[in-house]
Amino acid sequence: MTDFRPFIPYALGAVLVGAAYGYGHHRGVNSTELEWQGKWNKQALALATAKAEALEKVRAVELRRQSDIEKVRQDAEQEIARAKTDAASADAASERLQQQAKRLAARASQCAGNTGTTIGGQAAGTAAMVLADLLGRADKRAGELAAAYDQARNAGLACERAYDALMSKGVGSK
Repeated sequence: MTDFRPFIPYALGAVLVGAAYGYGHHRGVNSTELEWQGKWNKQALALATAKAEALEKVRAVELRRQSDIEKVRQDAEQEIARAKTDAASADAASERLQQQAKRLAARASQCAGNTGTTIGGQAAGTAAMVLADLLGRADKRAGELAAAYDQARNAGLACERAYDALMSKGVGSK
């Protein structure tokens, strides 16, 4: 039988060296992992910060756009209200003009001075009434067309201002 006792100090030394190496290796791996984890955490924080800043900028731009569009919408509503007020005033003036034309036409039919001209007076009165009616219809239609034109024009100008507001903020520029 072989005696292993003289090798015990060597074996014990080898075990201690192996343990020390394992501990050092483990500690080195841990420190390297911690170092990389720190770098990754820094990078993740930098990316999160950049993302938050970019989102804030985008939100600010979107709020500014919405504010500009809302102002354009309010201005357009005011212009449309003014156009409706103007159209109502024009309708009232047109109604007064039509009433006056009807009164004048009625007077023309009563202007017969003698019996020989009564038929002529009645014909003139009828013609005057027809002209007054025609004037009223034409004026009414002109008012309707003017109101439609005003609405279309105001809507087009509002659209143009909204487009210009968006383009001036660099949305569509390259």
